[in-house]
Amino acid sequence: MNRIFGIHAVQMAITAGQGIKLIVREGKLNPRQEQLIELARERGCETVRGEIVSGNNLADQGVALEIQNPGFCTEKALKAQLQESENPLYLVLDGVTDPRNFGACLRTAVSFGVTGVIVPKDNSAPLNDAAIKTASGAASLVPVYQVVNLSRCLETLKKANIWVVGAILGADRNLADVDLKGGIALVMGSEDAGIRQKTREKCDFLAEIPTSGPELSLNVSVATGICLYAASLQRST
Repeated sequence: MNRIFGIHAVQMAITAGQGIKLIVREGKLNPRQEQLIELARERGCETVRGEIVSGNNLADQGVALEIQNPGFCTEKALKAQLQESENPLYLVLDGVTDPRNFGACLRTAVSFGVTGVIVPKDNSAPLNDAAIKTASGAASLVPVYQVVNLSRCLETLKKANIWVVGAILGADRNLADVDLKGGIALVMGSEDAGIRQKTREKCDFLAEIPTSGPELSLNVSVATGICLYAASLQRST
């Protein structure tokens, strides 16, 4: 069992049916805290009043939510989702091994409506406490599929009419020039090595994030946010 903090993260998790127990600070409540209590009651989530102690700065908002520890989904579940989703947007993390970067990417994925996150079984960050806490509830709101063979998985996505777009430094194509409106799998690599060669070979397009400064490697969670924002802009028009 895990605990998340902050009004927004707690609200998302309760809405998604992930809440087990809502803890609200003692004393006079503000309107947002009162709304959370009402939402929890509507969703059948236990609510208690008590002290909230944590090193998380979001704890200052006076609410916490106990949730079941999220886990990885299977490749079989991914294939089932492929049959149900129309124009899905997947985030593929290739070689992202830092749990906090992983968690930050999950949080960004939820913010931009990603259908699912795909990670390889090997050479990937665990879905541990550090990742879950950094995700601030997002780890429970987006399915995270763990696959044995990432290259084979990308072939499966392509057969389902999903275009695979890899983000790399030095690509000939600008990300803004890539059509991101249909079924898309956006592939992000590690900060030190980027996308692995075998994974690159499975990409339909390789694109670069345009910057006005020197070509420096962006933090993977920052780069993911930029790419997903670009996709969101296109898909909303």
